[in-house]
Amino acid sequence: MYTLDALQTMKTGETLQVIADCPQSFISVPEEVVKHGYELMKEPEKQGPDLYFYIRVNK
Repeated sequence: MYTLDALQTMKTGETLQVIADCPQSFISVPEEVVKHGYELMKEPEKQGPDLYFYIRVNK
């Protein structure tokens, strides 16, 4: 939810790094990114318990 709020305030071409520690995020974040018209720049990265997502604003 906070991710979508942040993305709405960003300009086209900007990238948001999201760090999550919930295993469900591996599925839910990419689904929501695509659903709302943003771009997942690469596959999520796992570092220890954390998942890193890089999302680009295309609007």
